[in-house]
Amino acid sequence: MDLKSPLEDLKKVASKLSIDIITANLFYPEFMIKSGFCRVKGKNTIIVDDSLSSQEQCEIIIQALKRFDLESIYLSPWIRERLKPDNST
Repeated sequence: MDLKSPLEDLKKVASKLSIDIITANLFYPEFMIKSGFCRVKGKNTIIVDDSLSSQEQCEIIIQALKRFDLESIYLSPWIRERLKPDNST
């Protein structure tokens, strides 16, 4: 399965919630940076390591989106399924 489309779907959901997604190389020998949700200058942001596979990038975004109220926006069925609280994969 090609995960480019699911990744783009997740980025669109984040955009609807005014969440920035920053994709960058997070490898720095001096210190460790992990992908995930944070606030940058008061703005909700998801930082994603571009060395991760598309599937891993999707999982980072899904985990971050679980923090938000998503009832008021359209989510494709596969996204809604992955966001269920009991779905930890």
